[in-house]
Amino acid sequence: MTLRTPRRSPLAFVLAAIFPPTAALVHAQPDPQRAIARDTLAAVVVTATRVAMATAAPVATTTVLRGDALRAAGITRVLDALRLVPGAAIVASGAVGSQTSLFLRGGNSNYVRVLVDGVPVNDAGGAFDFATLTTDNVDRIEIVRGPASVLYGSDAVTGVVQIFTRQGRGPLVAHVMAGRGSYGSSRTELGTSAGNGRAGFTLAGSRSATDGILAFNNEFTNDVLSGSAHVASDAGTDAQFAGRWSSSSYHYPTDYTGAVVDHNSEQTEHRLVLSVDGGQRLGSAAEVRLLLASSEFLPRTNDAPDGPADTIGSYGFFSRAVRTHRSADTRLNFRYAPRGVLTTGVELAMDRERSSSLSLSQFGNSAGGFEADRHNTGWYAQAVGDASDRVSYSLGARVDRNSAFGSFQTLRASLAWAPVRATRLRASVGSAFKAPSFFENFATGFVTGNPLLRPERSRSAELGLEEIFADGALAVRATGYVQRFRDVIQYTGTPPSPSAPNYFNVAAADADGLELEAEFRPADDFTLAAAYTYTGTRTTEAGFDKGSGANYVVGGHLIRRPPHAALVSFARSYAGGGHVQLVATRIGERDDRDFTTFPATPLVLPAYTKVDFSFDLPLSGAVAHDVALTGRADNLFGAKYEEIARFAAPGRQLFIGVRIGR
Repeated sequence: MTLRTPRRSPLAFVLAAIFPPTAALVHAQPDPQRAIARDTLAAVVVTATRVAMATAAPVATTTVLRGDALRAAGITRVLDALRLVPGAAIVASGAVGSQTSLFLRGGNSNYVRVLVDGVPVNDAGGAFDFATLTTDNVDRIEIVRGPASVLYGSDAVTGVVQIFTRQGRGPLVAHVMAGRGSYGSSRTELGTSAGNGRAGFTLAGSRSATDGILAFNNEFTNDVLSGSAHVASDAGTDAQFAGRWSSSSYHYPTDYTGAVVDHNSEQTEHRLVLSVDGGQRLGSAAEVRLLLASSEFLPRTNDAPDGPADTIGSYGFFSRAVRTHRSADTRLNFRYAPRGVLTTGVELAMDRERSSSLSLSQFGNSAGGFEADRHNTGWYAQAVGDASDRVSYSLGARVDRNSAFGSFQTLRASLAWAPVRATRLRASVGSAFKAPSFFENFATGFVTGNPLLRPERSRSAELGLEEIFADGALAVRATGYVQRFRDVIQYTGTPPSPSAPNYFNVAAADADGLELEAEFRPADDFTLAAAYTYTGTRTTEAGFDKGSGANYVVGGHLIRRPPHAALVSFARSYAGGGHVQLVATRIGERDDRDFTTFPATPLVLPAYTKVDFSFDLPLSGAVAHDVALTGRADNLFGAKYEEIARFAAPGRQLFIGVRIGR
């Protein structure tokens, strides 16, 4: 079913929802669920330090997105949640389900460590496709901006995104939601939870589907099943279990130029993520914790000939892969002062990949593939705490020993100062690294990997200021940073000799920026937030790239990263838990390449403004308890834009559903 745009204008509909009749405002009660909740001063963000301890001032730049608030705002995909984070540029190759990358603080798309309950889900080498990651059963998403290799090893160059699954609390409850929307889309959710401080569980499942925005072969389906359990046998022992399974199928008719030409190409993905996190207190000053992590990812691509006449050029491609990650991380937290914790730990990790491919061509069929694994041992130490009532610090170091590239060292130091109660100043410096991908290391056939590649590396520094005004009603934050990326791995189609590999550490770039945030809450039922991000990127070493159409041009911007981006959001809550939210995002011009020509042609993607609106309104007099009408309009005014040249983004998308429970 395709929903039609209502006869009333979108603007009139939004204004009517935000500013309802006076009687509704008179009886409105404060709603603790904020549309988008951000932790500000003295926040406890576990991902930043891996220690659940509040300090006098935050030692890292972080954003926390609450799962309940995201779902209430109709945000079901993590990629849409990340669009709300300053410094985060989400780039999708068109329709819902298409490959989606995150560029954080101007870094490459494989420079962000992505964790689900502590389990790394990146491919070896940092790549991660956000297209199928949903907010189902998510308690919160923590985003740390800045280098974090000291705690997380490879890939955490410009930041970390960690998804935490909900834990069961309270009596046994259940929730269900079902709805339909534009482009034949539908979504169904079902979940239950229960628990207390000693034990609890959650279990949730969902299915979403859409016919897609293109003329044919653009369907997308995504099934997710997630759950968690926690037990605490006594005051000093606890264990948490979490699992997430997903299965998706995406049909794409586009070729590498964005042309809609293929009637039967598709890709499927299956992913299973499991974790066990246990802790045991050793007296009053020490605790030992063990995290066991497992991730298994099975991507498949099927692109058979379109018909008997499809025999010209390259007319078919099939690929299969199995990528696994297994790790064990044990650490000791020792409280050496009333407000100081020393963490020492060791992580043992194994990554493995098996892949195969078959290309059909008028010049003959070509089969490829490889099987490889590598293991890594990382030793790390961190001290975090308060030097006084006004000064906080963190200091960490790590040594990684990898079977492919040997040893690598990283450091990070932060100092925060609160000269007065409402002011926080922060400074930090750090280094990070990203390991080569398996393909860059081990590929054979038409492309030859380089087993002697070094990790890509970075150095960075940042300064931050946070201020609270009007007795806490207004919070502002400003963060400036500089980053230097070196030893960037690059491909060449003309290696120095016939036996030489195709990958070398030859490119380099800088990324400097400024992030401004403000949040105004004059009352519990009203939130107005704004953010502006400047991201300045510049290539300093082009490596093998030549000409103005290359991806790396000395002195030029890195592609698909907007120098300017801004966001304004408004949220209001009403009686019985209802709320509405309006978010307007402005993305500035950014460089890209047109790959329909050879060599590629440089171009500039135009700026655009996208407005999203959502509501969650209780149905008065409903037979069942806590029944609500929920809806969302993505791209309310139908802005036309591209995040990748020649790959059109979706237009206006409407969704409406009924929710029972939460």
